[in-house]
Amino acid sequence: MAAANPPARLNRSLLLLIGLVLLIAGAAGLAFGSGSLRSLLPGLDPSAPLLPGALDPPAWVPWVTLAAAVVVGLLALRWLLAQARRRPRTSDWTLPAAQVAGRDAGITRLHSDHAAAALAADVESYDGVQRAAAVLVGDRTRPVVHLDVTAETGADLATLRDLIDDHALPRLLSALGAEGGRTELVLRLVEPKRTSRVG
Repeated sequence: MAAANPPARLNRSLLLLIGLVLLIAGAAGLAFGSGSLRSLLPGLDPSAPLLPGALDPPAWVPWVTLAAAVVVGLLALRWLLAQARRRPRTSDWTLPAAQVAGRDAGITRLHSDHAAAALAADVESYDGVQRAAAVLVGDRTRPVVHLDVTAETGADLATLRDLIDDHALPRLLSALGAEGGRTELVLRLVEPKRTSRVG
């Protein structure tokens, strides 16, 4: 069973790389502006104009540059906040006591990961499904189900969705004694696996 959609390793690596590049660029700019690089690079003069005197940009250029920088900064902030977002942790649930010969059969405890694994196995048994991963969070009586299904491109998606809605999820909720819940379904399509012929 997969984890609850954490940021991809590549995404985190890119964030780290971009952060290091910006940190080095900022440190270099600070050193250049303070004149600390004169001993290493005598040709650098922080008092020299950034643009040639003959080049006189229109008055609106700084404002457009500032607006673009604000937009890029807000997008970067939204990206960083998305990396920090995590779904609630899974937990142990106490199921209603079963009745045996008119008496309670005792308390049953179930970790939500085990219920999620059973749901994923149920969905993987459907035609056209290659892999399924599920995570259950929240309260047992109204769980939030995160379901990630990888199906073959030729699979009947409408039928698959109906099977999940009318078979897999009701079986899960019935086993948990849940009153309802919310489902987040991610459906991915891949090429069917090729079987090699022998002989």
